[in-house]
Amino acid sequence: MKLRKLRSDMKLRGKRVIVRIDANVPIKNGRAVDGPHGRIARSAVHLDWLLQRGARVIVLTHLGRPNGRRSTSLSLKPVAKRLSGLLRFKVRTTRKVVGPEVTQAVGRLKDGELLLLENVRFDRRERENDPVFAEELAALGDLYVNDAFSVCHRAHASIDAITKFLPSYAGPLVIAEENGLSKLDQNVKRPFVLIMGGLKMETKLPVIQRFYNEVDHVLIAGALSTTFFSALGHEVGRSAHDDHLIDLATKELELMKEKLLLPGDVVVSKSLRKDARHHVLLREQVSKSDRIVDIGPRTVQHYISLIREAKTIVWNGPIGYCEVPAFCKATEAIARAIADRTGKATTIVGGGDTGPVLESLGIADKFTHLSTGGGAMLEFMAGKKLPGLEALKQ
Repeated sequence: MKLRKLRSDMKLRGKRVIVRIDANVPIKNGRAVDGPHGRIARSAVHLDWLLQRGARVIVLTHLGRPNGRRSTSLSLKPVAKRLSGLLRFKVRTTRKVVGPEVTQAVGRLKDGELLLLENVRFDRRERENDPVFAEELAALGDLYVNDAFSVCHRAHASIDAITKFLPSYAGPLVIAEENGLSKLDQNVKRPFVLIMGGLKMETKLPVIQRFYNEVDHVLIAGALSTTFFSALGHEVGRSAHDDHLIDLATKELELMKEKLLLPGDVVVSKSLRKDARHHVLLREQVSKSDRIVDIGPRTVQHYISLIREAKTIVWNGPIGYCEVPAFCKATEAIARAIADRTGKATTIVGGGDTGPVLESLGIADKFTHLSTGGGAMLEFMAGKKLPGLEALKQ
């Protein structure tokens, strides 16, 4: 079933349009870290489209996990500043998510104006998918647009329950995500290389399992690899890993041993400081005091050799601990190799921490599809139904 979407000939002038975007980006020194291809920047294109058509736009989004409490550090002021720069006018905000003052602020909107409501997660009812809260949000608008694919796997009030009270549509980012990721359901060309980084094994394994028959190589990296190392009986020291999933990793290694590849060498450090010393070891040489922070150069070259032969490449999650530039070298090398393969291969990349790295390298637009989703991308690829998408189906 197709998603409902706004038609270009729909009359929007004077309509109060509630738009759910995902502006959950890193905040550093009071500024939203969001490049030309970032989540906020991509959302702003559609917001501007609505404003040009005379819509009165009310923007909903979240930042972080305030657990239903107001937090100054998670206020949307940096998001408002970023939107102001993109839309070229000062974006007004509210101090609350719902209530009389919000209703009044929406009532003052004129055609072609926009209002950003405060962090929807300041209200605990958002994450509870509370219908009363959803109805309060819906009362502010005439129609609703979900343009936040990266949270479509959440059954939250501003994603799911709100669609029960308003005519609801998928925004262009959501439609582009569904179209881009659906390419994997249509005659995937081989060799097919699947690259999995990051940490959470429980979200990555369903994807590996779904594509196991089609995939030629599953390249494991990031903290995900340390869980597999533990399953093999290797020392991982102080490295991040899913200790409670070692038994599962052991079973998967046996089932997937013909296709699953683990790093043979790794970069280790004693700390995660930016100036920390680091060196390369074979995976069997890691000591109890070491912390694995990246894959080693031999593994990088091996992985790149497979990428250069692939006709379908899917990558989710950083290869190393990219919060420290020195530990992001493999991620950068893999990213460039995949970008270079675009055109000769279908290249689909994503993961919440991956976008900023690609932006910094200037290659964010060099892929067949760059997903804004982390968990949503994984659940979609695993064949799960996403509440946010199900609510928008015709």
